[in-house]
Amino acid sequence: MLKIFVIDADAARRTQIGRALAEHDAHAEPFESLDEFEQYTPADGLILVHDRDDMIGRLMTHVERTSCLPAIAYSDAPDRVRVVRAMQAGVASYLALPLAAEEIVAEYDQIAAELPARIEKRRRAAEARTQLERLSRREHEILACMLDHGTSKAIARHLGISPRTVEAHRANLMARLDVASTSEAIRIAVEGDALGMMAKEAPERGEARP
Repeated sequence: MLKIFVIDADAARRTQIGRALAEHDAHAEPFESLDEFEQYTPADGLILVHDRDDMIGRLMTHVERTSCLPAIAYSDAPDRVRVVRAMQAGVASYLALPLAAEEIVAEYDQIAAELPARIEKRRRAAEARTQLERLSRREHEILACMLDHGTSKAIARHLGISPRTVEAHRANLMARLDVASTSEAIRIAVEGDALGMMAKEAPERGEARP
């Protein structure tokens, strides 16, 4: 039986969704808040979450750390901006109220077929981010430049440093990433979102550039 974890502050709506799902051989586990859901670590199933405030971003951050459960968001008359934002955060689909149990189950069936590839993509991204965390601020910068500028001479011109310094940083970052080729380093940069990590961590790391 399909387990669906319903996160919604509205008790009446949770009950209504649960009853509708029960008629379609699906079991609903209701949660009033994300804080309540975070006390559990389910191994399988589907998350159905009411999109309000910063719920989606918080939920997907939690899911990324603890499991690979797919999530479907829903709200009243969702606009394009809200849907895009939720999809970018990682939800697999977005539905509009009122919800139909048949629609939820059909969406899950489609998501389940794609789940192995989705899990593998998340695993590779997490592994790549772990590798990228080994790099210094300057090595992050050099790696990011490798995506756009390619050669050491072009990177040196862009950063205003010598090609020899660029080569030294390239050698160091390749060693820290434990890769033998530039293409492998670039793959890790893309899968781990090196540019996003660098922008996010710059204020936190506060490293001096050599």
